[in-house]
Amino acid sequence: MKRRAPAVILALSLLASGCGSTGPTPGPAAPSPSAAPTAPPAATSTPLATAAPTPSASAGQAQLKWARFGRVENTGLKVPLDYGNPSAGMITLSVARLQAGDPAHRIGTLFLNPGGPGASAVGILNWPGPKTSIPQEVFDRFDLVTWDPRGVGLSAALSCPDEATAQMLESLDPDPSTPAALEAYRATHEDMAAQCQKTGAAILPYLSEANTARDMDAIRAALGETTISYLGWSYGTYLGYLYATLFPSHLRAAVLDGPVDPVQDLLGRTVSQGRGFDAAFANFLALCAKTRDCAFHGGGSPAKAYDALIAKLPRSASGTALDAGQAVQGVANWLYGSDFAGLATALASAERGDGSSLQASAAAYYQILPVGAYHATVCLDVSHPATAAAVAAALLTVRSAAPRFGPSGAAADLYGCLPWPVPAQPVAVSEPPAGLPPILVVASTRDPATPPWEAAPMAKALGTGVVLTRDGIGHTSGDSATTNACLRTALVAYFVTLTVPPAGTVCKDPPPSFKP
Repeated sequence: MKRRAPAVILALSLLASGCGSTGPTPGPAAPSPSAAPTAPPAATSTPLATAAPTPSASAGQAQLKWARFGRVENTGLKVPLDYGNPSAGMITLSVARLQAGDPAHRIGTLFLNPGGPGASAVGILNWPGPKTSIPQEVFDRFDLVTWDPRGVGLSAALSCPDEATAQMLESLDPDPSTPAALEAYRATHEDMAAQCQKTGAAILPYLSEANTARDMDAIRAALGETTISYLGWSYGTYLGYLYATLFPSHLRAAVLDGPVDPVQDLLGRTVSQGRGFDAAFANFLALCAKTRDCAFHGGGSPAKAYDALIAKLPRSASGTALDAGQAVQGVANWLYGSDFAGLATALASAERGDGSSLQASAAAYYQILPVGAYHATVCLDVSHPATAAAVAAALLTVRSAAPRFGPSGAAADLYGCLPWPVPAQPVAVSEPPAGLPPILVVASTRDPATPPWEAAPMAKALGTGVVLTRDGIGHTSGDSATTNACLRTALVAYFVTLTVPPAGTVCKDPPPSFKP
């Protein structure tokens, strides 16, 4: 996500590995829904057990007509806009498939979701991402299937906010504590909500992650698969949780990498994520202080130097110069990866008056994840404060828990959902379903966006969750999946033979380097 920080963030470790090498794979055009809903649904708590049926697997491959683009096949699949009311029309999903590298030993189909929410997925199969994020033994044994979730990319994408509003979002005060700063958040997010309502009214009520889970099962059925395996990163772990709960008998195996606590409301998520970013950055500062190889060493006091840098920057957009909002966003975006040397160099350059690297990092976040699509899902998925006074009170809680990165992320999420034109539709929490296989939950000790303390609640909510810990930095373990031998062995054993690692397993990455 752009870290003006929506609450749970895209698995950049997957996408960044291929960024810039080639564009998304061409696919079917993204049509608008064939019929608009007559009115938004009322706010409701949707029981997961009442999943609408999806097509039978007996329909099979005949439903899908594939077109090949290089090594990847693409197709479109029509699904109900509203699973509870099929007369509301259909929406076409863009689906991509990369067939198993070793067809003679193929096990089945592995669905991939990179998170977000709001991240496009159909292009990742043509990037180096899958081969650098999935062990070769798994890559060879499974067909890989991805799709653009409804409202994203080639699946009837939302076209909001406009460029001017997006630029305003990027440069909002990173610590909105004054009435003027809070009003700027409120007004800018109100503009975004109005733009999304104007351009996407027909689909906004139906962009919840629960509907995406139902779409996923429709794709499974159209493929003719009785069961599927799943690998989801970041917010994709919440999708995996919903799919497991809605369709337990259709799931062979699932790895949830960078898990989110599935029972938190929006305030809980923003507090947790703010703490995660503060902790990850504190780790960076502590390591930087211990080594003179760190370009931002600051005589052993990089924390003091950082706070001084942020304090002297403009608090709102200031033309071409780096402002505080861009700086905080740029640092947060850097923390998704493992390039501590690059982050240190960017901070040292900003201290000398050249903020271009931090500005580029901030801009990259918004290019990867459309903020309108993000809010369209999150504001439906979880309950959130309903008044400006409640948001202001919530921000005090976040600032106390995570003073460096919490306020900007919480303000963006909470003010983003406050004027949202569709009421929240949070799913009701229920007991774990019977019949689920063991599910592997992978947590990283220094993950800023999905911090490690959210793994245990995810495992508990599933009932069959087994936590594997990666001791390392960066968001999710995608970049370590083929370089960390312990992690690779565990993933291969689980996907190929359904063997889970012993409880308490920790797979350790090498320490980060500050050398350029």
